[in-house]
Amino acid sequence: MKKTVYYSILISFCFLAVGCQDYLEREPLDFLSEESYFNQPADLELFVNKFYNSFSANSDIGPRSLYTKDRNSDDLIGPWDEDNLLKGYKLVPATSGWGVGDWRFSDIRESNYFIKTVEDRIASGSLDENHSDVQHYSGENYFFRAWFYFNKLQAYGDFPIITEVLPDDSEILIEASRRSPRNEVARFILDDLEKAISLLQDGRSKNRISKSTAQLLASRVALFEGTWLKYHQGTPRVPGGPNWPGTNMHPNFSFKAGSLQDEVDFFLDKAMQYSKIVADTYNLSNDYKEMFVSNNLGNNEEVLLYKSYGIQSVLGHGATHFLQRTGAGVGYTRSLVESFLMKNGLPIYADASNYQGDNLLSNVVMDRDIRLQESLLSENDVRKENPDDSKEFFSYPDLIGGSGWQAVTSGYQLEKWMSTNPAEAVSSSSGTTENPIFRVAEAYLNYIEASYERNGSIDAVALGYWQKLRDRAEVDNDIQKTIANTDLTKERDLAVYSAGEFVSPTLYNIRRERRNEFIAEGMRLADMYRWRAFDTMENYIVEGFNLWAEYYEKYGEELREGDNVSYSSENGGSTYLQPFRKSSSNRAYNGYTFPQTHYLSAIPLDQFTLTNSTADDGVLYQNPGWSKTAAVPAE
Repeated sequence: MKKTVYYSILISFCFLAVGCQDYLEREPLDFLSEESYFNQPADLELFVNKFYNSFSANSDIGPRSLYTKDRNSDDLIGPWDEDNLLKGYKLVPATSGWGVGDWRFSDIRESNYFIKTVEDRIASGSLDENHSDVQHYSGENYFFRAWFYFNKLQAYGDFPIITEVLPDDSEILIEASRRSPRNEVARFILDDLEKAISLLQDGRSKNRISKSTAQLLASRVALFEGTWLKYHQGTPRVPGGPNWPGTNMHPNFSFKAGSLQDEVDFFLDKAMQYSKIVADTYNLSNDYKEMFVSNNLGNNEEVLLYKSYGIQSVLGHGATHFLQRTGAGVGYTRSLVESFLMKNGLPIYADASNYQGDNLLSNVVMDRDIRLQESLLSENDVRKENPDDSKEFFSYPDLIGGSGWQAVTSGYQLEKWMSTNPAEAVSSSSGTTENPIFRVAEAYLNYIEASYERNGSIDAVALGYWQKLRDRAEVDNDIQKTIANTDLTKERDLAVYSAGEFVSPTLYNIRRERRNEFIAEGMRLADMYRWRAFDTMENYIVEGFNLWAEYYEKYGEELREGDNVSYSSENGGSTYLQPFRKSSSNRAYNGYTFPQTHYLSAIPLDQFTLTNSTADDGVLYQNPGWSKTAAVPAE
């Protein structure tokens, strides 16, 4: 097996040329010889800078932007249906690709290279291990190795744990390909984050990783694994479970905590521990909307890490360009919009909720959670503020004027991430509003969920965090009133289920709060996967706004049922827009049906060839339900 194929062994010294604080605002720089490198703290900074590009952020084009990411879930509708939510279209790849589902080890290898080289430089006296910058950038590197492994854990579950820069020796590389059980990978990630926490500092620029950022990620990782093990138990997606494909490789497997339940509790305890540290240290921002259209997140206490876009037309993004001018190719689902509570704390279907219905978008948002009001365009919302002080207002969704990434897909258009400043919309690279990456609100929500999953009740700490989130959302913070008035059978949210069974109304409302807080921030799919909440997604018709009650009148003769819009209820369709039912040839015409195999990604075919694992007795095993043959769909 070739090292260059498997580990991308040749390191590209193409790093971001930056000052100490502003890693995201400069152009790349090609480096010099390895011998003259890693001899001063600034070299360490330059090395880790390139890892920051691994965070999802807004881009110059819709498909790559953070605000479009949730289209692969039940929260957003993109211009086309999604392979991961359909039977028969997500295939075993022939080779590794980019992204979270990338099996390759290049970033992990570079992190390992950093650790080994810094250790060597310290031993030779070239670097001072007590220097604050040496410690801090070493902490950043441990954070990023944890981050890379967390992406692998979410995609593949069991994964090889590699901590060394390996030689170009086929036997050694093949042996290193042995997948460790997923819970052990998660423990390894937490170990790396604990090392990062011991080395990192707070108080530096929020453009860089801090101790608090590492603590927040640790809580995310622990919550993810704890709930995954809980809800996927009894399946081959959990080590030791029936038909777990790792049985032959790990015949004596046992959970490090002693039992599956003890292992779940271990991770939930860690999630509570780290989330509480962060939640007790920082306050929420008073202004929810401002965090997503700000040019000054450095002064926002809630934001722990953000991306800057300081050079227009070079490092700018296109969020406002697409959202202000068009529909940006994404829209909220009816399921998401209907999940938001009224300001009085009641679900929209409850008696005395005072919900005004959905014939008009202005009615949809009336007296609702402020996060919905500030994230969804409705009649008379300001869309653009012109230099002459005039304003342009949103009137109704333009279903006809665009297509693809210029289209209005659901009628529920995004206001979140959209600035009203016309300068932000000039081009697809003129956006300079900053991009929050880690927010303190997550720590609040991680603690609430982990503590309830661990103890079966809402403790005083969790209640306090929950009430703060409700207060900012301008929703009545009487949590028990909401729970008492929740009818799971009337909720459109698939997260009322785990493993096909109803969860408790309390747990569902915790999940509701998380969904509503992170609207269009790319968090939904990972949550639905760890909750095992897609088991009931069968012939699931995705819907948008209520087109055929009143709005259709605004379009005159432009609407053509079965062509540019779905059929009305009078003609066998629905009063709600169903974007994937415009034509019977659409793959999702009969709805999404989620194959449980898709909870984990398929390992690419080339990895079995490289490790001599095409037979069942090879060192590498495939994930449950996937083939070792390329271009084959899940079972």
